[in-house]
Parts: sequence; C-alpha cells; structure tokens
Amino acid sequence: MIMKILAHGSVIRIVLIYFLNYVVSIMNTEYKEGNHDEFIHYLFTNDPKPQGFIQLESPLLEPGKNDGLHIFEQLLMIFVDGLKFFFKNEEGQINLNELTEENIFKVKEYFVSMNYDVIVEVFPTMNEYQFKFPDYFKNQEHIKPETELKDFYYEVFNEENCAFRISFNFIN
Repeated sequence: MIMKILAHGSVIRIVLIYFLNYVVSIMNTEYKEGNHDEFIHYLFTNDPKPQGFIQLESPLLEPGKNDGLHIFEQLLMIFVDGLKFFFKNEEGQINLNELTEENIFKVKEYFVSMNYDVIVEVFPTMNEYQFKFPDYFKNQEHIKPETELKDFYYEVFNEENCAFRISFNFIN
C-alpha cells in the first residue's frame, strides 16, 4: 500500500514539474506578428537561432488541403526568399548556375532554427538524374491523407540541365 502511494506521488510530482516547465516556456515565448516579408527580414537578418527556437504558425489551411502540402509550400517560399535575401542578382533573381554548396548550407542553417531540415539533391547531368514518382507537388491528384511533408519535393533545372530537388523534413 505504501509503494502505491509513493508511486502515485511520483506521478503527481512529474506532472507538476512538466506543467511548471510548460508555463515557464510560455511566459518566455516571444510572439511576433507580421507578414511574410517581415518574417523573412526577421529570420535572415541575424545569425541562425538554435534548433527549435522559432515555431512557425502558418495561415489556416484551405478545407481539405493536405497538411504536408501546406507546410511544404510555406517552407519552399521561405527557402527561395532566403536564397534571394543572400544571393539575388541585380534583377532580384537567383542564378542557379552560381549557387554553391556553401550558399545552400547557409540558408539550410536557418531552417534548423524552425526544426526543419532542407534536403537538396543535386544531379549534375541528366545521366545522373534519378526520376522520382509521384511528384505530389505538380500532380496533387495523387495526394492521399497519409502523404507527409517528406514526400513532397520541387525540382528545378539550370541552363546546363543540372537538376536540383528540394524537399523538407521535420527534425524530431
């Protein structure tokens, strides 16, 4: 009987500690509101924050839209805008022929602060290109309820037919 009481007391203590940590984290949370451009400026103006420091809240989903697709679209816009923030040319565009691994890694570091990993696969020639199906982003009719963020990707080709495949995954 005494063991049961002690075990019950331990559970209460653990729950109480968890609750207090949660309340303290909420009190220390800094909320920022703004539009997409303000967020891009906030994110990329400073050095990358520690992993999980930034928690994204995206606009409400369209009814029936897959969660993974919605998050993918948001992350892809942030990624492209990050590349533009650091590496745009005079016309405000990104020249894929001039991007280096270091350029891509620099933007990837900022995604870690949001608990996301950016996966960029590079296929230097069409002979090395690895076809992947289905392309849920372009062929959304193939999306099923169980289709996850990691299943979506976007491909772009530069002038020399070098292919870049971009996808994202949540960091646990």
